[in-house]
Amino acid sequence: MRPIPIPIRAALLSVASIAISSTPAAAQDLGMVEKLFEDVSAVTVFYQLGGVPASDEVASDGLLNGAGTEVLIDLNTAGKTEFELGLGASYLQGYEASEPSLDLRTSLRALPTVSLYASRPLTEAVDGFLGGSFGLVELWNGQAYDAAGDAWDVEARTFEVGASAGVYLGVGGLPGVYGEAGWRFRRFSSVKWTSHAEEPLPAAWPRSLDLSGWFVSLGLQLRLDEDDADARRDAITPPAPAGVWMLERVDGAALPAPMDSIRSVQHEVVHAVLRLRRDEDAKPGEPAGSWTLEMNLRPLPGRTGTRTLYEESGTYTVNDNVLTLTGQDGRSRRMERLSGRLYLQWSGHVLVFAPGNAAKDDES
Repeated sequence: MRPIPIPIRAALLSVASIAISSTPAAAQDLGMVEKLFEDVSAVTVFYQLGGVPASDEVASDGLLNGAGTEVLIDLNTAGKTEFELGLGASYLQGYEASEPSLDLRTSLRALPTVSLYASRPLTEAVDGFLGGSFGLVELWNGQAYDAAGDAWDVEARTFEVGASAGVYLGVGGLPGVYGEAGWRFRRFSSVKWTSHAEEPLPAAWPRSLDLSGWFVSLGLQLRLDEDDADARRDAITPPAPAGVWMLERVDGAALPAPMDSIRSVQHEVVHAVLRLRRDEDAKPGEPAGSWTLEMNLRPLPGRTGTRTLYEESGTYTVNDNVLTLTGQDGRSRRMERLSGRLYLQWSGHVLVFAPGNAAKDDES
């Protein structure tokens, strides 16, 4: 399978992130999505056809058609079976109402769709896979017209559940071609009809819509450059977190938060910065770098006192995912990196630091 050149890969991931975050609800979790993108192993683009044979409210003028994209994340391997997590967005269009007095114009948007795939080789060049999916769907740009030609806005949202099976063809020097077929259950239990002329809803118009049906997809799966993927994974493994880290939480509480081991219980921390500086010339067995922690403290509400700055520094060593911070007084503290955050055990507290504007491998 041919790796994607870095500029093309970056463009594809940018398009995928914009698509997945194009609604306010999805954008709220964009930070989590961006974190997932660090482990992306492939990007897919596909064209799909479908039908709604079981619906009493909706039909199609011929076949439904649409397209979509999905990013894939390698999860685990059990024997010859590989598991992947998919995060995607897609659309289908071509729906029409079964009720003669209703002229329905709408598309169906699935955003986001989370899928789990299990695949294993069938031959040297062909893999078979099974998938299960769950996601959010909505009627996109829905519009309806009654017998008099008056316009109505149409809104509906629901969850979808699906199952699929397919084959993936890997041909040397070409992107992977795959075909997939399955069924998705999509039942809108309520539909919001808004008349532009403030007319009552016609009695024959449906109050719910069943858009469940089959689909067939044909697409390309573009695998990322394995060497570049290794480099990205290395970039988030200690001693990589050299740079600036901002205090986010103390014992699970957002700032400002009390810290009874710093300047007594009369104070709370309102802001803190952890700076890690890697020593490029460090030899095995020597400290990997130096650190500085600065905390801005203020009196607890209702208490007297002055605002103050607390500062401590020292050196750190690395053992796998664990950093050990040693202060100038000889005291050692444990820090571990999990899910893009640093968790520092500090005098009976757990301090959680998020990346600042320079927390990456090439910072010194």
